[in-house]
Amino acid sequence: MRSKLFLLLKSPREFHALEEMEAIAGEADRAAVLLNDAALFATQEGRLEELLQVCPEVFVMKDDLQARGLDPCPGVVEIDYHQLVELIMDEYDQTVTL
Repeated sequence: MRSKLFLLLKSPREFHALEEMEAIAGEADRAAVLLNDAALFATQEGRLEELLQVCPEVFVMKDDLQARGLDPCPGVVEIDYHQLVELIMDEYDQTVTL
């Protein structure tokens, strides 16, 4: 079973691919990284809960939150670019950008 890391770029308002993420991941371990406007997922409890059902581990870029003046909900791990590279290169077998 291969692990998958999803890189999300769109805001919760524009992103409607949770079912596709589930299908792509199959039985694989999975996580999501929230980049750019997707960082808003980390601040909206309802949408975050939906995402956590698909990806039990959710990371958000600190810089993207700070640029928007936001704080994440509990359960979201803030990361920097160095940690993002480690996730992509060392922790997960495949990376999917949506």
